[in-house]
Amino acid sequence: MSKKLIALLMAAMMVLSVAAACGKTDAPANDNTNTTPDNSSNTTTTTPSDTTTTPTDTTEPEGKVYKTYLASEVASLNFIDNVDSNAATPAGYAMSQLWKMYPSETGTNYIWMDDLAVGDPIQVDDYNWQIKLREGATWQNGDPINADTWMFTFQQRLNPKMMPRMASFLYNNVVTIVNGENYLMQGTDGYPATVAWEEVGLKKVDDYTIQITTTDTGYTPTDIKKHFDGRDNTPVHQGMWEECLSADGLTTSYGSDLEHFVGCGPYFFESWEYDSIQIYTKNPDHWNADKYNFDRVEVRIVPEMNARVELFEKGDIFSLSPDANTIETYLDDPRMTTYGSLSVYHIDINCKNPTNPLSGSVNYRKAIYHSIDRVMAADSIFGHMLPVGTYVNDQAGLLSESGLTYRESEYGQAVTAMVDSWGPSGYNPEMALEYLDKAIAECGVTADQLPIKVKYCIDEGDISWKALGEYMMEEWPVIFDGKMELEIIPYAGMSATDFKKTGDDKWDLSPNDWSRGMSRTYPHTCFLYYTSGYSGRPNNYLSDEFDAQYNYCEEIKLGDYDTLLKETQKLEEIYLDTVIHVPICQAINYELFVDQIELPVKTYIPGFGWGAIFGDIAE
Repeated sequence: MSKKLIALLMAAMMVLSVAAACGKTDAPANDNTNTTPDNSSNTTTTTPSDTTTTPTDTTEPEGKVYKTYLASEVASLNFIDNVDSNAATPAGYAMSQLWKMYPSETGTNYIWMDDLAVGDPIQVDDYNWQIKLREGATWQNGDPINADTWMFTFQQRLNPKMMPRMASFLYNNVVTIVNGENYLMQGTDGYPATVAWEEVGLKKVDDYTIQITTTDTGYTPTDIKKHFDGRDNTPVHQGMWEECLSADGLTTSYGSDLEHFVGCGPYFFESWEYDSIQIYTKNPDHWNADKYNFDRVEVRIVPEMNARVELFEKGDIFSLSPDANTIETYLDDPRMTTYGSLSVYHIDINCKNPTNPLSGSVNYRKAIYHSIDRVMAADSIFGHMLPVGTYVNDQAGLLSESGLTYRESEYGQAVTAMVDSWGPSGYNPEMALEYLDKAIAECGVTADQLPIKVKYCIDEGDISWKALGEYMMEEWPVIFDGKMELEIIPYAGMSATDFKKTGDDKWDLSPNDWSRGMSRTYPHTCFLYYTSGYSGRPNNYLSDEFDAQYNYCEEIKLGDYDTLLKETQKLEEIYLDTVIHVPICQAINYELFVDQIELPVKTYIPGFGWGAIFGDIAE
């Protein structure tokens, strides 16, 4: 790499952020998490001009105050549609679920705590489970929460008019709900023309009992609890929802600001200064109030790393995840902790750009795949990450019965070995040029159409991805012999998905980092977002072979785990052969907490996290 590029990278990394779009999520880790800066919403989202804010109180609050941050603002409190991982923070504080994960007494694991449900799910027969609800539970405005609340919530989550983007996590997460998908997708290609709500496997038994019907057998009470875990599995307030619903029933302003939101959690969402600070105060009347120790929680929105470091050093935030530029300062700090991640940073490829004559070519995608020096990028740009040319994350399979991760298995290792045979983590400039030449010949590109200009669209705040783009801008003319060049297309004030909606001709490459907590149990599920069945998919390349193999893995996921690993290998090989997207590096988390925070666990627990929401402040 040239001295000029190194200088550019060093300058960029002055404000580099490893996870600028995802931010800190201090609520318990969700089992259906996808972290991404790349999503739009069906809601009318809050903007600084239309948010009702309360000025920050400059006086020192009384009691125990927990101070944390998010790297980006939460777009909406409509949790059944907002796919951004940072929504887990307000959902954790201001909302309740059927059950929540809670740290064990030893601090080495988690247990399930009753929340809006009471007791374990009750198995009626092989396919039916009943859930007893907490009597007397209310919204923070005093309205009751009962079986009708949940039936209304379920019906909105599967609303065929709105098509909420978190819908699949209700009908097919850990378990599959009878006719859930058919109800959501009714009237579309491949689905029944009409499906009555009464045909869906979600029923009210009495005022405080609901029942679900699954398509498969062999589930446990814990599986049912896991199915309903996560920020999207919180109830919807019917009165507020109906008040916020548009006349055509297609959109809602529910959760766009605090005036259009009703909470039911252990904390009141007290004030929301958009792009500045969220303030939560303890709800002393919550049924689990004794489990929460903070009197007040302050969540600052801090996009820039330098600002986070300053706040951390002053004690104005209580944790810090260093980036590539700041991590060297803290590597030897005794407070530093390191733990794995579900995220594989990658680049989505547009296969439908009418202005790019190579768009849609597998050889073109393979050329891009082999052109990126992942070893350099993981260390110098993203900061002590792990270079990978594979996609299935390091934690996939960690919570399986055997505890064997896919990457550690013979099947995952075989794919890693194949990738490394091409070059370090798949990097091979010679192969990149060969594939580009094949693509040019395949697509009939003439000399006067060269060089191909590839549009790399990035949010202006994504400094790490910008640095990678600058590397590609300098290296590609050399690697591709002047036949293909990169053009950085910056945008601001919108999500990547919204930018892409401005036209297929506007972009070719888009950085991303989707992940899924369920892959810790079933490794293949990390690919869900790249199948045709996921309505909120971030890519526009679909493969019938890939879909079929994913669906086959779904069919056997409750069977022999070794077989599932073997079939996941085939799924990953299809992914690599068709280059559904380009992996760059496996994210590794580095985090420090101030000494005054007493965390409820002794070490980071995959699937649960640090449990900071249940922490305490040292006296």
